[in-house]
Amino acid sequence: MAHGLVEKIDAIHRALTAANLPHAFGGALALAWCVGEPRATIDVDVNIFIAEADAGLLRGVLPAAVTLSPSDIARLTAEGQLRTWWDATPIDVFLNSTPLHESAAERAQWEMFGGTRMPFLSCLDTAIFKAFFNRTKDWSDLEEMRKAGKLDADTVREILVDALGETDERVRTLDRLAKTGRAFQP
Repeated sequence: MAHGLVEKIDAIHRALTAANLPHAFGGALALAWCVGEPRATIDVDVNIFIAEADAGLLRGVLPAAVTLSPSDIARLTAEGQLRTWWDATPIDVFLNSTPLHESAAERAQWEMFGGTRMPFLSCLDTAIFKAFFNRTKDWSDLEEMRKAGKLDADTVREILVDALGETDERVRTLDRLAKTGRAFQP
């Protein structure tokens, strides 16, 4: 039985692979490949590249300790995302709720993790989703990506403007980060 975070990630990957469900890990896990060193995390972000309407395909697919109730499936179908749990580990599931998710599937990068080759979101997609989430920790991560030379601010900006408009606060924050290296003023 898998107990540690690495073992849980491996088990989720193996379960989704066995079910022929395309996926990629995101969040701090994907960020590690972009900045060269991992950031501490306690959760698992997994993008499963299926339509929201196909959420029912996940019934019984994930490891037994990760349960998806009928109401969880309904929420995934309606919202395209859900936080569930494996013991005390949050598992954040994201489905294809926008065309960005479909593009992310095409750009997923395969890396060795815990002795297994598995897919992770590209640095571009990691940056896009972090900018959309708009949390302080995400902007800190984007600052680290810029320092590592892995932030394509122009492309991220173009996508944000297309989705949110030129005047959205996230566009302004990204502009400040691209110009100064800091998302927020000290």
